[in-house]
Amino acid sequence: MRTNRTTRTAFTAAAALALTLGLVACSEDTGSTGSATTDSATNEPAATSQPNDGGESEAAVVIFENGWAKATDTEMSGAFGTLRNTGDVEIRITGVTSPVSERVEMHETVPGGGGMMMQEKEGGFVLPAGGELFLEPGKDHFMFMDLTEPITTGQEIPMVLTFDDGTEQDITLTARDFKGGEEEYVGDDHGSHGGGEGANHDG
Repeated sequence: MRTNRTTRTAFTAAAALALTLGLVACSEDTGSTGSATTDSATNEPAATSQPNDGGESEAAVVIFENGWAKATDTEMSGAFGTLRNTGDVEIRITGVTSPVSERVEMHETVPGGGGMMMQEKEGGFVLPAGGELFLEPGKDHFMFMDLTEPITTGQEIPMVLTFDDGTEQDITLTARDFKGGEEEYVGDDHGSHGGGEGANHDG
């Protein structure tokens, strides 16, 4: 009887020791996991603060200087100025919107049958790191298509630039009088604005 009681007591003690060790091990694992979670949460904002990782970091380094648009009572108007990339990574503008028109396009100048012609810039405007892009009449520019209302001299025109990482940036232009020439436009899609294929629009 004494032998059985001693064996039972030893077994109970061993079980208690194993349970204690198990609790200690679980406590250490939980602490390790908690530490990893904290490190991950701490590193996440640092990662998103870098250019091209989302947020507003990429858009924040774009400056639009001397932005202006042509005052007009026609269906289309151009917008010009200097886009400046003050960051150290390339930036691509993939979209533009404005409440003054149904859509806004990015145009470039290309050789045409009768000289230089305008067409939509495929892939949008690219701003190299530390570089700039001049938007000028007769050259690269934004184009307001199907104006919702006439643009008057001195009017403030809001626009939103969309970048290839999905971020956006608000800019504002001022309308002014401009007596520019007319350039032909390449493409049937804009023939409804007058003159059929190669319809003219103010540059």
